[in-house]
Amino acid sequence: MQRFRIAFIVTLLVLGLSPATATAKQLVLEEFFRGKTVGKGVFESKIAGVYRPFTVYLTGTWNARTFTLRLREDFVYEDGEKDTKTWFFQKVADGRYIGQRADVIAPTNVRTDDSGALRFSYVAELETENGPLLLKFDDTLTQVDRRTVRNTARVMKAGFTIGTVDLTFTK
Repeated sequence: MQRFRIAFIVTLLVLGLSPATATAKQLVLEEFFRGKTVGKGVFESKIAGVYRPFTVYLTGTWNARTFTLRLREDFVYEDGEKDTKTWFFQKVADGRYIGQRADVIAPTNVRTDDSGALRFSYVAELETENGPLLLKFDDTLTQVDRRTVRNTARVMKAGFTIGTVDLTFTK
C-alpha cells in the first residue's frame, strides 16, 4: 500500500509539472509595458537582402480613466537612423485591445489567443525615398517570463511575406 501511495504522489507531481498541463501566462499590455522597457531586434528580408538590427526604447503610460496605454517607441537602428512611433492601446475587455498609431491605416484589434499571447494585424504606411509604401504586419507578442516578452512579426506586401521582425523586450 505504501508503494501505491508513493507511486500515486509521484504521478501527480509529474502530471502537475508537465508542459501539457501548464497554463501559459497571459500577456497584459498595461502591466508589462508600463514604465521603461528596452527591446533588441532585427528586421530581415531575404528577398531584398536586408538585415537591419535595432534597439527600441519604450516608455509606457497607463491611463486608468480611459483604459489606454500610451506606448512611445524610440528606435535606433545599427546604421544610426532614428525613428519614433507612438501606439495607443485601449483596453476593451480582458485580453482585448484596440490599437492605433499615426501611420497605421485603421485601428487594429488585439486579442489574446489560447496560449496567452497577444496577436494583431495592421497595415502601416511607411515613408521611403520612392514615396509611401503600404505593408501589412502580423504581430505575436509572447510573455517568456515576468521580465521578457518576445515579439515576432511577418511583414507582407500584396499578400506575400517579404520579411520578418524578431524582437525581445526586457524590463
